[in-house]
Amino acid sequence: MMISPNGFVEELKGKNYKQLIEERNELMAYITEYEKKELAGDRSGDEWSYCPSPEVRYQCNLEYLSELCNYMQQKYNEEYVHGDKNLETEI
Repeated sequence: MMISPNGFVEELKGKNYKQLIEERNELMAYITEYEKKELAGDRSGDEWSYCPSPEVRYQCNLEYLSELCNYMQQKYNEEYVHGDKNLETEI
């Protein structure tokens, strides 16, 4: 079962910025791999027999990525632009 995009971000709120980058990269990896296979017409994997289907997970991951990027932008602005944190030393 998939959770809402807001619920997804709520679960990440205790993570530091490096962990958020890693989460974003995982979402991007799934999205990129799905698109690569879809563009090639490859629906041969076992994942197509599971629920939710890869295309539903793809759509959810796009929504998760959108919400995560919004949250990352806000967190970056608060902690790094207007705060005293530095990505170079943090990551």
